[in-house]
Amino acid sequence: LVGRFDANSYVTLTKAMDSHDVSRNRGSFESVLAKLDKPVLVVGFESDKLYPIGEQQELAELIPNSHFAQLDSPYGHDAFLIEFDQLNTQLQSFFHSLTEVKS
Repeated sequence: LVGRFDANSYVTLTKAMDSHDVSRNRGSFESVLAKLDKPVLVVGFESDKLYPIGEQQELAELIPNSHFAQLDSPYGHDAFLIEFDQLNTQLQSFFHSLTEVKS
């Protein structure tokens, strides 16, 4: 992975994610999430310490029409970069469920 990612890009992305507040100037965090009207897939990896699984579960509970997928991996936060098969299975299932609803 080290050869695939620029450290400065990683720092910039991390700062952007850490400073983003979906509720900024919009009301409470819970009320903003409750207004989401599109299907949402929330994916969490059990070993992710940067975005703990409990936070992902909370998001899924607060977002109407959300789907939660908990994946297992020893790779922590980097699992989403490594566990292609697990993630792909969840994405395909989610997208398939969306096309079934439209039919």
